[in-house]
Amino acid sequence: MTDRSADGVDREHELPNGDLVVAREFRGHVSHAVAVDAADRDLYELLIDILAEAGERVRGSFAANVATAYDTLPEAMRGLRDIYRGGTEIGDRWYGMSITLRAARAIDDHRDRDPLRLAAVGCSGSKYEDDGVMPARKRYKGAYWSNKGGYGQLRDDWRVISAEHDVLHPETPIEYYERTPDDWRGVPVDSDARLPSGDTVDTRLDQWALNVHEGLVAWIDDVTDDVDPRDVELEVLLGQQYREPLEQRGVFDALSAPGDLTVSFPFQEVEQAQGGMFEQIGWMSDEIAAAEVATDGGEPRAE
Repeated sequence: MTDRSADGVDREHELPNGDLVVAREFRGHVSHAVAVDAADRDLYELLIDILAEAGERVRGSFAANVATAYDTLPEAMRGLRDIYRGGTEIGDRWYGMSITLRAARAIDDHRDRDPLRLAAVGCSGSKYEDDGVMPARKRYKGAYWSNKGGYGQLRDDWRVISAEHDVLHPETPIEYYERTPDDWRGVPVDSDARLPSGDTVDTRLDQWALNVHEGLVAWIDDVTDDVDPRDVELEVLLGQQYREPLEQRGVFDALSAPGDLTVSFPFQEVEQAQGGMFEQIGWMSDEIAAAEVATDGGEPRAE
């Protein structure tokens, strides 16, 4: 990856520890050099490819400065658009707005793709009472749960929000339990923590909301742990008993992702799902059936 231009040549120099030095040379002299840590090389190489594909006059030293200044591609795109007095300072260099905005547009074009679709579904009041442990998706039962699980499996990844276990992977083994958020109301706790809303954690219900928030944050961080993370669409399928205490404490408003994040609540926002459990089951069942038709090549399945 060597960039040649009228005012110099960028050359890459490998170091024994995996780091890279990108040096701008002009008439045999180094005018500027950037050390790219091994951890930043994926972003550097991706930037080189994106700019080259966009037909930009690629400068390795420019890509190196961007890669060492930012951790992810969305962060780099935002930084390149942060124009002040006709340009942007990146690392120890100042670049005019022409090069930075063209680079930001190239990144934006590269990121024009489907978002990562996630679903967080509520647990079930109906459970198998077998002794021992079993995966969460098998512990819960009933038509309401089977449709929640089926809907979750339509998405790229999914989790269960539980009053007992906070945020659960569907395969996490759990024992039988009986718990709802109402059980935690008014139960005092001694804590110095703060809710996402900024309020103090005073009750066990507050603590549960904080735990759910932290579980969702960890999940989103895990699925977007990449220099080029996709944008995220999170669907939260919860009844009011679960959604309201979480929403009132800022659990969903405080979520973020490296790229764009949208949070929706189909049970409250989709007309066909409004009214109660049976309407929600009907809507989820229709969504699952529609996905099966699409997967089968567009023909309804024979009964």
